[in-house]
Amino acid sequence: MIIITKFRIEFNSEGKKGRVEADEVVICPVCGCVRLICKGRRERVVIMAGDDKITLLIRRLRCVKCEKMHHELPDIIVPYKRHSAETIEDIIGGNESKATCEESTIARIKSWWAAMQLYIKNIMASLAAKYDIELSKEKKLPLIVRVLVNTHLWPRTRSALTPTRS
Repeated sequence: MIIITKFRIEFNSEGKKGRVEADEVVICPVCGCVRLICKGRRERVVIMAGDDKITLLIRRLRCVKCEKMHHELPDIIVPYKRHSAETIEDIIGGNESKATCEESTIARIKSWWAAMQLYIKNIMASLAAKYDIELSKEKKLPLIVRVLVNTHLWPRTRSALTPTRS
C-alpha cells in the first residue's frame, strides 16, 4: 500500500464511481524506487460522511526494482476500513454524533483504535527519534496513516490488532 495526499478523483456522470489519479511522485515503501508501473485498477467502496457510498478505482502498482505490488490509496481511506478517514477521526476524537454509523460500528472502530493507539505511539516515537523531528499532540489520522503505510509499518492483516472477544 502507498498513501497519497495529492490526488484528484475523476467521477463518472452519476458521481458515484471515480478514478483516483495521483498528482505526486509515488515511491515504493519497500525499496524506495520511484519507478512503479500501473498493472490495472481495482474497485474500493468507501462510506463517506452522511452514509454516502462512493466507489474508487484504485491503481495497482508494481515496483520495477523489488517487483512488489502496491495499491495507491488516497488519504481519505484508512487501510482495511470501510468508513472514510474523516468519519473514523470523528469517532476516535469523541464526536460520534457527527458520524452516521451504527452503534456497533462505532464500538468496533473505538476498540480498533484502542488496540492501534499503543502501536502507533511507539512507531511514531521511533520515527521521531530516528529522524530528529517533533511530533504534535494534535490528532491527524490521515497523516499518521500515511507515515505508517509509506514506511511499510502498517499491520498487514485486518485482524492483526483486533481485540479478541471474551
